[in-house]
Amino acid sequence: MSKNDALVSEYIERMSGDILEDRYRPQLAELIRGHSGIYALFKGDDLYYVGLAVDLMRRVNQHLKDRHRGAWNRFSVYLTGRDEHLKPLESLLLRVYRPVGNKQGGRLPGANDRKRALEQAMKRRDTELRDIALGKPARMMQQQRSRKGATRDEALAALRKPLALRAVYKGEVYRATLMPNETVKLGSKRYSSLSAAAVGIVKRPMNGWWFWQCRKDQDDWVRLTELGS
Repeated sequence: MSKNDALVSEYIERMSGDILEDRYRPQLAELIRGHSGIYALFKGDDLYYVGLAVDLMRRVNQHLKDRHRGAWNRFSVYLTGRDEHLKPLESLLLRVYRPVGNKQGGRLPGANDRKRALEQAMKRRDTELRDIALGKPARMMQQQRSRKGATRDEALAALRKPLALRAVYKGEVYRATLMPNETVKLGSKRYSSLSAAAVGIVKRPMNGWWFWQCRKDQDDWVRLTELGS
């Protein structure tokens, strides 16, 4: 790969901001003035701000006087081989690190957010694991899903939500809540599915339909796998 094809052609990392004001400033300017790229401002070891510039020296110098003055004391600069890399690279860094000094988050035009697709796939897997736990052969599972009448999914959907859940694991009772959007609230955390919430406790693959219980009567808790049976 030639230097012109590289994403980053040259870089200087974690330099003290003092060199912008002392006797070494001309040497820095000689290296980066007029060059485009990405720069990062730090407060100690903590990332404070990420930006892009067509003239790195000029842009970093501006931050000695603007609203960021005094908020950072170290900086890094990365000279990019081609200007079309600048915006996507800045956006990616903003999304990954979320620096406190940046007001805007990074946008990724043309990229698809697959989180919802993953959540739907996890719910389908929950259904498969639930049926496996009940010992149903694959053909019976398919027939039951296609038949009319109340399935366990329908029985769960018919219950009033938020729905109180509990689970007993290694002698400890855990309390959670199934929300109207089918997410599970466990303490201060939200999980995308019953199984994801169960995994949050046991730290290994777990069928959430089998793991969680709901209240059937005043003192009677039943596993979710028993709904609709």
